[in-house]
Amino acid sequence: MKRFMILLLFTALTPCAIAQETEGFTTKIIETAPPPQGMRGTPLNLPDISVIGVFNGYISDDKTDESRNKLEFDEVETAFQGYIYPKMKADVFLAIHKHYDGYEAEICEAKMSFLEVLPGLSAQAGKIHVDFGRLNKSHSHHRPMVDQPSVITNFFGDHGLVGQGLALSYLIPLPFYAEIQGGAWTVPEHHHDVGEGNTAEILDITGSTVTVPIIVESDEFSVADKVYTGRLLTSFAFGPKTEMMVGLNALKGKGSHYTHHQDNVKITGVDLALKHWPSAYKRWTFQNEWFHLARKVPAGNLNRDGGYSLVNYRWSKYWDAGVRFDYSENAMPVISYERVYSAMLTRRLTETTHARVQYRHKNLYGEKANEGWVQMSFGIGPHSHDLE
Repeated sequence: MKRFMILLLFTALTPCAIAQETEGFTTKIIETAPPPQGMRGTPLNLPDISVIGVFNGYISDDKTDESRNKLEFDEVETAFQGYIYPKMKADVFLAIHKHYDGYEAEICEAKMSFLEVLPGLSAQAGKIHVDFGRLNKSHSHHRPMVDQPSVITNFFGDHGLVGQGLALSYLIPLPFYAEIQGGAWTVPEHHHDVGEGNTAEILDITGSTVTVPIIVESDEFSVADKVYTGRLLTSFAFGPKTEMMVGLNALKGKGSHYTHHQDNVKITGVDLALKHWPSAYKRWTFQNEWFHLARKVPAGNLNRDGGYSLVNYRWSKYWDAGVRFDYSENAMPVISYERVYSAMLTRRLTETTHARVQYRHKNLYGEKANEGWVQMSFGIGPHSHDLE
């Protein structure tokens, strides 16, 4: 009996002794260090992944428009985002766009953000939608409209101002919000069209007949080559429910045909946005942009203007409606004038998914057209949520 009691006591005390001896070792195994500043949770080196899809139906009474009366999947965009170091963030956006009768894949954006190089100073490097004006930096699925304002297309191209380079931003220590930005970019040129049948026969200096290509200049314009931008953005709060943002913009670079002839470009502009929140789910937005383009080409000096004005009202967390007026001159030697009147209605199913209808009446140099869109845009992941 005595031996049995001693054995029972030894059995009961052994686990306690083992636990005391290994307590420190066990704690060290399960204990983890706090994540670095700017990173969320345990750093697993896995990015935030998002997928956005845009489905459009387009109709028009312009019989020369080959893209009219079609219902097509317009765009798929994937986003990979995450912190790569404290106060350093990487964003990669890959997109497949509808282009004429097929689809084209592209790197929409791929950038690194340095959130604090020095106190008040931040930087971005990579391929970027340049922060120039109010709308250019926004991806299409984050805009309150289906189409793109005419001035952005006429002055910067179908995809807006996108460049590869570096941008610096400095938050000016003032009683109100004021940020100054500067960027240096490389933008690819547009090529002239030299088709198989675009040739002519001429006489050279010896009197012999030679065949030469006829160069047809593209009717699409954008800035190109080395481009330098500057922007001053300010914000003023008029009470807890009203905010006004004013921006000044400047650009210097070359036109898209600079390799064929003289093509120097300067663009200046101003943007203004006024937002008012009557209540938590209601919001008025009054947004405007105006740009002036000065282009020097062999034909002479071209001075062109363009802009838009948008009024949008969100009366609940599900519904909003807006109207927009566009005026834009083209950037070509033969000037054209474009006026556009638009109306749009949006039903938000969730914070990342919406359905939208839009009507547009276009008057391009006297040629009128009525156009309409039905759009469904869905998103999965954090990039699909537009923070405002």
